[in-house]
Amino acid sequence: MANETKRKGLFAKIIEGPERSEDYARSTLPSSRWALGWDLVKTNFGKLVKINLLMFLFLFPLFLLLVFRNVMISSQALDAPFSQNMGIGYPIIPNMVGIEQNIILKVDVLFFILLFIASFYMAVGISGGFYVMRNLVWTEGVFVASDFWTGVKKNYKIVLSSTLAFVAVLGLSIITVDVANYQLIMGEGNKLFLTISKIICIIGAVFLSICYLYTLTLGVTYKLRFFKLVRNAVICAVALIPTNLFFGALSLLLFAILFVDATSMFFTIGLFLLILLSISIMALIWTNYSQWVFDEFVNDKVAGAKKNRGIYKKNQVQEVEEEFDFSTTTFYSKHVKPITDTEIEIETLQEGYSRKDLIRLQESKKAMMDDSDRYAEEQKKKVEQLKQGGKATKTKDDKKGAKQVIDSFMQDDEGEEE
Repeated sequence: MANETKRKGLFAKIIEGPERSEDYARSTLPSSRWALGWDLVKTNFGKLVKINLLMFLFLFPLFLLLVFRNVMISSQALDAPFSQNMGIGYPIIPNMVGIEQNIILKVDVLFFILLFIASFYMAVGISGGFYVMRNLVWTEGVFVASDFWTGVKKNYKIVLSSTLAFVAVLGLSIITVDVANYQLIMGEGNKLFLTISKIICIIGAVFLSICYLYTLTLGVTYKLRFFKLVRNAVICAVALIPTNLFFGALSLLLFAILFVDATSMFFTIGLFLLILLSISIMALIWTNYSQWVFDEFVNDKVAGAKKNRGIYKKNQVQEVEEEFDFSTTTFYSKHVKPITDTEIEIETLQEGYSRKDLIRLQESKKAMMDDSDRYAEEQKKKVEQLKQGGKATKTKDDKKGAKQVIDSFMQDDEGEEE
């Protein structure tokens, strides 16, 4: 094979074209999900801002309700006996045990009722935003506005169902923790039982959040009924607990700035990022991670699903060549060697070439034609063998660990890629 680093002449460039060069466009794609995520941030920053603004428009009730919750707790605390002079002095002291916990419990009940109602509006932004982000991670042509509304039409019902279920179960978990806190401070009930129930509810809330994120990415990627979607989300959440926790925390990293002192400059920066970038970055990180999970454990089980969308694998072209059927058609009776072949190189003519160079060029052309004829003959024999003995099937060993847990994933006839 000729040295690829050697400068090629005009004749070789015309014959080979860009497909035969090492800097062909496919090889310039990111080769891993990490590289893809960083590349999307650099090259699609404007689109990420647009996605964030659209999602923030529909998720605004959530942030408004969070502010409302804090204001309600603060305002009710000002009306409570421990925050004002009741005109009662020593030795008469009002019993203030449990007042704080009771206020938080009442406010949380109202908060989750309002959040459940607001979910009908928020599901619009979630369904559209995650659909656009899926297309962006797949490196497809993205028109933010039109794709956003396409995602709403396709995925609104499944996202709304997932969101309502998530808010309902999460609300029950948080309210259970509030009740346990109230009973503990009041000295009611079994202390050990209440403490254990608090821990279980907190862990359950984290696990539930991961399941909800999976329902979003599964819902915009595959066609699934609601209960099948929830089942598969639970399987993914259980099978990949360490990586789920890591990427879940990573996706929420930009929101951590909002938990600093409200008078701090960092809080102002956090609000600015929230409006412009935080939501879309969260969706990008989780969608990109989810696509890695689907490539590793799911897509082999899904009819018609494509693996490694948006990234370039060095052996990807070779795998496609091995799986592709090069049998003859009615339009062309001879097998043609694929363009990805690099076994034969045409001799390069330099600017000052001699008769010997022309002879070598002619020999290289003849070698290429002979190689193509041999390939056609070999493929013809393979087709005849397949017709006689049946098509051979290739099997792959299942991966251990997480893949065994997800073995039952997507086993119904609806588990197809959207």
